[in-house]
Amino acid sequence: MNLQRKFKIAHFGRYGEGDTDVVKSILLSLKRLGHEVQEWDVGAHPEWLLNPEDCKGPKGPVIIRLDRVKKKLLDFGPDFIICNAGGLTFSQKSSAFLKRNNIPILGITLSDPDIFEYVLKYGKNFTWFTTNSQLAYENYKKYGFTNVLYMPFGIDFRFFKEREANKKFLSDVAIIGHGREDRYPIAKKLCESFNTKLYGKRWGTIKELQGHSMGSVRGEEWFQAAYSTKMLVNFPRTVEGYTNVKVGILEAAATGKLLFTEYFDEMENLFNYGEEIIGYSSSKDLVNKINYYLKNEEEAKQIGKRAMERCKQEHTWERRFEGLFNMIGLYQ
Repeated sequence: MNLQRKFKIAHFGRYGEGDTDVVKSILLSLKRLGHEVQEWDVGAHPEWLLNPEDCKGPKGPVIIRLDRVKKKLLDFGPDFIICNAGGLTFSQKSSAFLKRNNIPILGITLSDPDIFEYVLKYGKNFTWFTTNSQLAYENYKKYGFTNVLYMPFGIDFRFFKEREANKKFLSDVAIIGHGREDRYPIAKKLCESFNTKLYGKRWGTIKELQGHSMGSVRGEEWFQAAYSTKMLVNFPRTVEGYTNVKVGILEAAATGKLLFTEYFDEMENLFNYGEEIIGYSSSKDLVNKINYYLKNEEEAKQIGKRAMERCKQEHTWERRFEGLFNMIGLYQ
């Protein structure tokens, strides 16, 4: 039983990927911890926002208009506010008002280091803010930020619930993530070599991949796709070319399917290569290892199971936030 203090939290965020969006996962995990969470879905209410620089995707600042939300927010009486990704923040004036009313603001960034230069503009508006990237954390410190904390991605409880395989999605290998130039060469090799399915945008724009492209999957379809394959391949490189742990690693590992990703140091803070996940150094190396584990399915299942168990024990969002709240003194 969790005997930690329970908070009233005002949570601002949007769910670009639907019910399986990481922002939704965080919201649900905070509720699962027993906190009283007031949900502010800014995706459904753009009138609550001001976007002076016409920022897109995870970039900011995207200003929450305090004048539009103040009454309901203050009537709720939050212990603190969470601005969850999407460049969300309050203006300096609004942040000062909230501070005078003893309402701290916790910002969460989920797209570092790609958005580092944008967060520099508004990171000091938060009482505290987290980054998902060790590299970005070190760089924020170099720029004089004293309110930044490192919090890697987590996973929510829904991903551990096993689903029956769906005939539509059956495959030996699957990639769940959008198509990009740096991903196409490996995807082509996988499609040439195995029964491979590709989920996400843009895979179908490449002629050789069209017969394998399944389009985007969200909500229950995401789970069906993940639970209907034997193995999952993850690409850790970001849009801007950085390599770091992304949420897809946790989502894949939580299903218990054998997970392949590139070798890089930061990953070793979460999983052990060869014991819980499988690393690869090239497309040839990846194909050879997939062939091996297709012939040794019991070994593959045991490795996938160990990754899932480690997720449950160490990498849930509940664990992440209990550690974070303790670190910033909320449980004292």
